Amino acid sequence: MAAFFDNVVLFILVLGALIFVHELGHFLFAKRARVKVERFSLGFGPALWRRTWGETEYRLSAIPLGGYVKMYGEQPDEEVTEPERSFQHQSVWQRIPIVAAGPGFNFIFAIILIAFIHTVGIPVETSVQIEVLAGSAAAASGLQTDDVIVGYAGKSIVRREELQSHILSSEGRAVELEVQRGSEHVNLTVKPRKDTASGKWLIGVKLHPGSVTLERSNPIVALGQGVAWTWEITRISFVGFGKMLSGSIPASENLAGPIGIAREIGRQADYGWRNVVFITAAISISLAIINLLPIPVLDGGHLMFFAIEIVNGAPLSLRKREIAQQVGILIILSLMVFAFYNDISNLFIQK
Repeated sequence: MAAFFDNVVLFILVLGALIFVHELGHFLFAKRARVKVERFSLGFGPALWRRTWGETEYRLSAIPLGGYVKMYGEQPDEEVTEPERSFQHQSVWQRIPIVAAGPGFNFIFAIILIAFIHTVGIPVETSVQIEVLAGSAAAASGLQTDDVIVGYAGKSIVRREELQSHILSSEGRAVELEVQRGSEHVNLTVKPRKDTASGKWLIGVKLHPGSVTLERSNPIVALGQGVAWTWEITRISFVGFGKMLSGSIPASENLAGPIGIAREIGRQADYGWRNVVFITAAISISLAIINLLPIPVLDGGHLMFFAIEIVNGAPLSLRKREIAQQVGILIILSLMVFAFYNDISNLFIQK
């Protein structure tokens, strides 16, 4: 029960941070355009706490599964007395950045989180302790259980993954290893064998944790690493969405709701705070991508309407927008029900 409570609290903190960042993007760009922001809410439903500063009411609401920024004159049929402060009365080129800033801030937040991790340091294994499998190429070469591999191909191990990649890409060519055995260093040559089941080149050992060091980057390099990581996760996410839409991968196994996300955050917390930061960055990217989908009521739907307005020279009629909003709400509710169904099904399967 304590673990469940911890997972719920951690989930609310992570989701709250992501929602805050998203809505902060809308808020700041609305302020920049001199649009009046009437309310900044984390959560939906009844207010648990509220405070008014300046012209904006800030509140924490009871349902922590989203948030919103209420702008003056946001609704097409809303009566306004200060058109210069109204969202709908701004030009389409001013409204686009306000709407796009939410997902944009989620992407930026992911970059900053990953850059922070690289700045404080990522634990990497600089040596690998092995367990030799009987009858393997490693056993034939003279490697022994509890040997510690500290180098390969004439260079020291910087990352465990580099050694694994070197062996997998060997194509059967002999691999030179430097081994620490007790107090002595031993140089051995191992010729990988192709595993018939996986088709991979292996030497036949189980890897166990070895020496660990923190690999740190300066802030500029770390920022570049954050951009690269965010770009790659974004690319993979779009590919995944495409495959789900095409049916090549089952959505039932890849679309999670709040329960599934909370369980995964809790699982990552067992491996340390860095894993929580990594998954927070990944969820931030997913939140940005989902919000950019061209579904009415989402930011992507609003951007789609703006694109139509630019092409047509005028916004869609109020009636058409209302119908589109109703369709969008139906799609979102259907996705939420499906995600909750997946979460509950997975709970029973895992039990």
